[in-house]
Amino acid sequence: MDKTEKKTASKCIAESCRNYGITTRPNASNGLWLASLIFMSQAVNVWNRDNHAVTLNYRRSTIASFGLLLHSVCIFVSMRSGKCQHLAGRLLYVLFSIGATSCLLMVCLKDNAIVCSVSGVLVVVLFDRIYFRLLTRLPKSFTLGEAAVVGQGFTIFAYYGFLQLPKVVLNDKPSPDLNVMHLVLQIILMGIGVILALCHFLSFLRHSVLFYLLTVVIASCTALFPIFGQPTVLVLFKFILSDTDRMLVIALYMTLLVVTSCFVVWQINRQISANTTTRKMFHIVMVLVYLPGLWSQCTLLYLASGLMLGLLLMLEIARVIQLKPIHPSLDMAVRCFLDEKDAGLVALTPIYLLIGCSLPMWLHPLPCDLTDSAGLNLLKLLAGVLSVGIGDTTASICGYLAGKHKWPGTAKSVEGTIASVVGQAGVVFLLYRLSFIHLNTLRAATAGAAIIINALVEAKTDQVDNLVLPLVTYIVLGTA
Repeated sequence: MDKTEKKTASKCIAESCRNYGITTRPNASNGLWLASLIFMSQAVNVWNRDNHAVTLNYRRSTIASFGLLLHSVCIFVSMRSGKCQHLAGRLLYVLFSIGATSCLLMVCLKDNAIVCSVSGVLVVVLFDRIYFRLLTRLPKSFTLGEAAVVGQGFTIFAYYGFLQLPKVVLNDKPSPDLNVMHLVLQIILMGIGVILALCHFLSFLRHSVLFYLLTVVIASCTALFPIFGQPTVLVLFKFILSDTDRMLVIALYMTLLVVTSCFVVWQINRQISANTTTRKMFHIVMVLVYLPGLWSQCTLLYLASGLMLGLLLMLEIARVIQLKPIHPSLDMAVRCFLDEKDAGLVALTPIYLLIGCSLPMWLHPLPCDLTDSAGLNLLKLLAGVLSVGIGDTTASICGYLAGKHKWPGTAKSVEGTIASVVGQAGVVFLLYRLSFIHLNTLRAATAGAAIIINALVEAKTDQVDNLVLPLVTYIVLGTA
């Protein structure tokens, strides 16, 4: 496709967005290529592991994510042709995606026809609704590609929960810690999803008193939901209190949380908007959280990352609906650290930072080994920490302080990109020398390629770094 065709395609998509009432994030391209990242991240896991290491449900979710990629392409094609707002055209694309997803499940997994049909309908319809809701109800918050990644991620999470929960309620057999904590996390985040959906569709629930009442009711239902015959809250406390080392790591995390909170209060009291260097403080905190967690308390980190995501979502809901009495403080804190890419109603940068560092762990079928460590998967699971916590941080700080030579068409500096490569390579080498990771020629070459690719993507892309870089790095590392 030459430049003239690209401009014509972009104009057609922009016209379709206007007709449908979609306002994408300003000063950014459509980022359509992002729609392939979730599927590719899951595909490298299935491709690179033996048949016994990946569960049937994970294989189902991988095929479902391909169905979502296919439906995303259908949406983009309809926008390109100007038929996005036509009900008949959209219905045709939805039916095609449902049929393709269902058939792939039956052909590839020899699965039950009813399960395949229900799965196809569930994932495609849910994604279609979420995708257009994100773009129309949260103007200027997403590019088309970013909304696809967020919508696909939420849909796959909900689908995986749909596959898992019936067995949990009906089965009383014990399960490994990671599986149980995964279920706890699903239940808690689904509870938050219910709160979000109810507040979206029933505006009267946004009133402070009713919102607090709704939160208490949903929290109680979540806490008492049975997991293998025991309430969720009891399962959670047993897990936390069963290991002294685990409690020490929790103490470390709480200390970091207090320090970070004090830093936020200090920045607010200065009454000065944070610059690029100041915002990278949060990236450093993420490195301090994820490195020890992945090495020694993988399951705890898996749980804590999901709980923190739930907390951030609840705080952002409270800020958006102007929940009394905490709204003024929340709004002041968010505005102090706003990124230039937070152009919409919702502040997504801190949420993306957490998601970016956690995605490799969430997407991996077996992130924790029998010793509760990332083990041989450590480098792969550090994709988010390397690319965002180390690479993006060093690139931003060095570019801000010493960047003189700019990449063509961007504000990013060559010096920042070089610093990103050097910083990430230095961390990988240090981890290797300390025997935290094991490298052979292939793995070392793959790590080098992943570092260079994510540094170049960071320099050239106008999409959200915190969301894109971890997935790109994870995919490249997953090929080794």
